[in-house]
Amino acid sequence: MKIILLEDENDKTEAIKNEILTVVPRADIKCVGNWLDYSRQVIDTKFDLILLDLLVPRSGKSQEIEDHHTQLVETTRDYGSKSFYTPAVVLSRHLDDPGEFVFDLNKVDITVISYDDEGLWKDSLRRKVLTAKPPQHFDFLIICALEKEVAAYEDLVDYIGKTEVISDLVCREISIGTYSGVIVLAYRMGLVATAVTASLAIERFKPSLVCMSGICGGIPKSAEIYDVLVTDVCHQHDSGKWSDGGFKSEHYDVQIDPSVRAKLIEVISHDLFVSNILAEVRHNKSEIPDDKELLNCRVRVESTSSGSAVIAEEGKTELLSVGQRKLAGFEMEIYSLYEAARHATIRPLFFAAKTVVDDGGRNKGDKFHRIGCILSAKVIIKIIESDLIHLHFSRSN
Repeated sequence: MKIILLEDENDKTEAIKNEILTVVPRADIKCVGNWLDYSRQVIDTKFDLILLDLLVPRSGKSQEIEDHHTQLVETTRDYGSKSFYTPAVVLSRHLDDPGEFVFDLNKVDITVISYDDEGLWKDSLRRKVLTAKPPQHFDFLIICALEKEVAAYEDLVDYIGKTEVISDLVCREISIGTYSGVIVLAYRMGLVATAVTASLAIERFKPSLVCMSGICGGIPKSAEIYDVLVTDVCHQHDSGKWSDGGFKSEHYDVQIDPSVRAKLIEVISHDLFVSNILAEVRHNKSEIPDDKELLNCRVRVESTSSGSAVIAEEGKTELLSVGQRKLAGFEMEIYSLYEAARHATIRPLFFAAKTVVDDGGRNKGDKFHRIGCILSAKVIIKIIESDLIHLHFSRSN
């Protein structure tokens, strides 16, 4: 959110800035201290909100305070101004008898708030800031089904914001290199929750890239604990019909864009990719599988399968691979994420990377979850850093 603040008193400037940042922590606030600088800025720059005092010096060369209320509308609502339609707020200490002045300003979307040392102005300003806040669009969107999957990003990225609700979605803003994004936590695990959350988030944030990270199960002999599976084709394993003869599956699958698949293979095939993923991942002895001596992983582009139910019975995972020769993992969300992205009006690129932390049998538990979440988050980050997002722009053109 881009805001201009015209104010010549330092204490008042800081008080207003602090109030803005409580509701929009990453607001871009341009502070000016005289009328001439303000006039130039509103003409040349498109702001989302204008905040100003009318008793300020005319220019940076003068210390004399002047009243600029007669020039307010002419300057702020100049037809050549890039901020012509921007809502404005006058914050002044000297409004005991504003008279017709306030009425005239309301006609051109300029609100007047009386500033006082008691802070009675704060609630009014907060409401105005939130009302003027533009819809947020992000370069990328990451959907997670569990809070632990979201938390894995906290020590890995350049910036991650506090949890906040945006358009009824539980979100944390995030920055990776030059890209801005948002992590959205689904309201619960499973296909339905992911489909609803992903569809709403894509429509709300208009991302170029949609991702999913987290943890999954692995098919015995096809995947090992801590393998990170980047899903190129996802099946739905619990769609079908129950009859006297048992369950007969209905085959549904969705796959990523071929150009995305090629880019993913290029990135993860780099000689140092896996070592970079494993770097600085601290672990306890209990977090190493019994058949391993060191923390290790493989990052692979594989087929996986999604279903609505948790699989926790020995041998059940082998049934998933019937008819799916190269199936490597299973989980509860990716199929819906891919379908939501594939049918979205903006057609973002999409992929998912999840770490194998159980085999649906003897290794079912949560002792590998923490590291699994970190490994998949690091894979997502490295892929975003590889400029995969640029494929969206080249495809659009």
